[in-house]
Amino acid sequence: MLINKLNKYGKNNNIEVKKEVPAEHKKYLKSVVAFANGFGGKIIFGIEEKKDSFEICGLSGDVFKIKDSITNSIFSSIEPHIIPSIDLDTIEDKTILIVNVPSGWDRPYHLKAEGEFDGVYVRVSGTTRKADRNMIKELMFEGSNRYFDKMICPELEISENSIQNLCDTLYHKALENSKSQFEKDAVTPITKQDLLSWGILTQSNNHIVPTNAYALLTGHPALPNRIQCALFKDTDTTEVIDMKDYSGPIYEQIDFAYKFVLRNIRLHASFESLERKETYEIPVYAIRELIVNSIAHRSYIDRNSIKIAIFDDRLEVTSPGKLVMGQTIEKMKQGNSNIRNEATAYALRYLKYIENWGRGIPRIIKSIEE
Repeated sequence: MLINKLNKYGKNNNIEVKKEVPAEHKKYLKSVVAFANGFGGKIIFGIEEKKDSFEICGLSGDVFKIKDSITNSIFSSIEPHIIPSIDLDTIEDKTILIVNVPSGWDRPYHLKAEGEFDGVYVRVSGTTRKADRNMIKELMFEGSNRYFDKMICPELEISENSIQNLCDTLYHKALENSKSQFEKDAVTPITKQDLLSWGILTQSNNHIVPTNAYALLTGHPALPNRIQCALFKDTDTTEVIDMKDYSGPIYEQIDFAYKFVLRNIRLHASFESLERKETYEIPVYAIRELIVNSIAHRSYIDRNSIKIAIFDDRLEVTSPGKLVMGQTIEKMKQGNSNIRNEATAYALRYLKYIENWGRGIPRIIKSIEE
């Protein structure tokens, strides 16, 4: 069953196979660290990877001593400590050893011999890679259960007037985004206390100071971010027809990027009972939701831009950063929501960009299928 699965799908981000236990333990310890820093995974010893298939070769020698050696090596070589479960299994009269590494909560994990920064590894496309500085920062925030957008933005200075201006701007934008008079009547003005409770402002040394979310909502250059939009000819990036960059407050970026996409996709006109009906080739809800998701859930530690690319056959929205801790593609499809930027998400919900936590991706899929 295991070999059939490997032969069908190959290795993936959560499975590593090795013919034998290498004499240099570091060769598999890096993968243990990477699994703990990600979604967990398995390292299977006793399976050989051929060119187009996998073959059970089994382990030779005292497998119980091998099991103890691996356990001791993992426990003594990695910090914070990882305690994996190790199973022995017999397939075709050959013994394999499976190291099950859980997804860790004390991130970032690292090899002690290499240090807290150089010894951090992550999984990328089925391989183990050394984490860069941005990735290590992300892991630190995850391990301490903090939000980057709620951290103090030291380069940004504010006053009572600027705080009130932001409150007024967000209030009027929420009214503008309301779809009915009923929704408008339900919008209440924002106060400084609201900004504090959401994490857009925070207190430090008995002073109220701005966070990174404040910089995002005001478009302050202390936290540079932007959306790059491009329309390409045909189905690759060889020839650019139109290109625009949008910066400033994140809600303005959403609006400008959304309008850019609508300008550059096809619009179909039909008549029903003598009434003209216009329909975009991609549901407008899906377009808007994808752009909002890219703003709300991107990594702002990674200073790369959000990229929106329109081709003849597809729309691509690329958001910087990996999936947030505990999130997977399958969970997203089922409506699971793991918020990366909590303060920003509260503001976007107030502004009517986010309606229901976690329902965006399922609704996108449904609307496009329809």
